[in-house]
Amino acid sequence: MKLPKFLFLIINPMMRILLRSPLHLLMSKSLMLISFKGRKSGRVFTTPVRYIRQQDTIQCFTAKSNQWWRNVAADKEIVIRVEGKDYACRAEVVTDDHERVRQAIEFLLDSFPADAPYYEIRMKNGQPDKNELEQASRLTALVETTLTVK
Repeated sequence: MKLPKFLFLIINPMMRILLRSPLHLLMSKSLMLISFKGRKSGRVFTTPVRYIRQQDTIQCFTAKSNQWWRNVAADKEIVIRVEGKDYACRAEVVTDDHERVRQAIEFLLDSFPADAPYYEIRMKNGQPDKNELEQASRLTALVETTLTVK
């Protein structure tokens, strides 16, 4: 089930508090905080995002229509909070390598199939619809980083 966008105005501040607290264990296996500088304002912004982890590689996603990934692309230096620990990282934003984005989304949906509606993808017998997955790869920005301790 896809939550209405307006609910994230309530959920995101609560997730920022929770993920910074000792209670982060309730959500930090699947949600992290990503902090980045605004490319125009220079202010630091922090947003909670779903992530997937493969060893020391962390991937998160957002629709290209959202703006925050452009800040990360402009200043690749970010801080992420994963499982209660902060990491200073250098991020790579992938928007044009549709095959790489498609594979990453497919891996995400393997772990979190309930996220499929956020990518406008239907799941059939536990597998994402291939055409919708391809379309989603063109509309999604992949943010990838490797962990280093801050």
